[in-house]
Amino acid sequence: MAGFEINKRAIEKMQQEIAKEFERAARKHPIRVPVQVDAPEIPSAAPVNAGIEKDPHLSRLLVWLDDLAALQPGVAADVSSYVDSEELPPAEAKTMALQLEQHGLVRISRDFSGADSQVFLTDEGTLAAQQLRALQADSVARFVHACDALLHWLFQTGRGRELVEVMAFVEAPGSYFAGDSLSVDEILGALEHLTRRGLVRRANEDPSTTSSIKAEVTDSGTDCVLSGGTVSDYLSRQQRIGDTYNINNSSGIVAGSQQSVVQNNNFAFDASALAEFATLARQLAPTLRASSDQQEALIQDVEVLEEATSAEQPEPGRVRAAYLRVQEALGAITTTTAGLTLLVQQGQAAYQAVFGG
Repeated sequence: MAGFEINKRAIEKMQQEIAKEFERAARKHPIRVPVQVDAPEIPSAAPVNAGIEKDPHLSRLLVWLDDLAALQPGVAADVSSYVDSEELPPAEAKTMALQLEQHGLVRISRDFSGADSQVFLTDEGTLAAQQLRALQADSVARFVHACDALLHWLFQTGRGRELVEVMAFVEAPGSYFAGDSLSVDEILGALEHLTRRGLVRRANEDPSTTSSIKAEVTDSGTDCVLSGGTVSDYLSRQQRIGDTYNINNSSGIVAGSQQSVVQNNNFAFDASALAEFATLARQLAPTLRASSDQQEALIQDVEVLEEATSAEQPEPGRVRAAYLRVQEALGAITTTTAGLTLLVQQGQAAYQAVFGG
């Protein structure tokens, strides 16, 4: 072995050649590693569970639990304490706890004591309580509920044919929305709205006091209740069924829902209320959560209504047809929002102001 020498330069050259071959192979046939990435689950702010905002006690209980959790984090709350404060039957504590647990809003602490009213608020329950507080400040949602609840209460209390003391509604469960009680002004506003729409008839009363207000449900109001829908739904369907025209001592009237009508008027016609409605519709259009096509169609119909109402001598037939097209565009929007409900109601009010009830 004497005199044997290692050719280091040759080894380095061979290593360099091997490295180059690997680089060429990697460029020609790159290594691909399948990677599967699952998007993290992000809890979404779902709407309040199953209409809990309309349940007077469950909604108030949930807000009460949220307040208690903020004061005593991690401590179980006893639903029996709420039941006692509201002077409800003791058995309601277990029932209400089970109802909230069924909605995923609380977790019942079950132990050997047999108590089923000790609960912990879940994350979903915290979000629902926040949504209830937001609804408490939503004047449109409160008004919609006031109209629906008052009409149903008048029908049930008066059995659909008797006068009822309206202000007794403040003691009814329906006078609560999202855990907060409706104000007297909100109740009276709902009564006025129902009266103007012909769903309720008010009796003669002493104008100096609200305690003497009595009302009864009309035939139209009974139909609304029996339809199973909301007041807004019923009025919208009635509007789409067709127009009713009461024409007295008039000439040159064009009745119907024609889209192209030319008419010369020799009498005053005030379409300002519908002009204001068109302005409101244009302002709220971007907030209605409509698709781009639906929003574009709505804006086009609004422009037609604006043009018809801004004419020097507005033509009733054109104004009416333009208004109905706007209402059809609103009806095509399937996502219900407070803005959409407001537009439908304001449109109906403006239509009646212009063409009469």
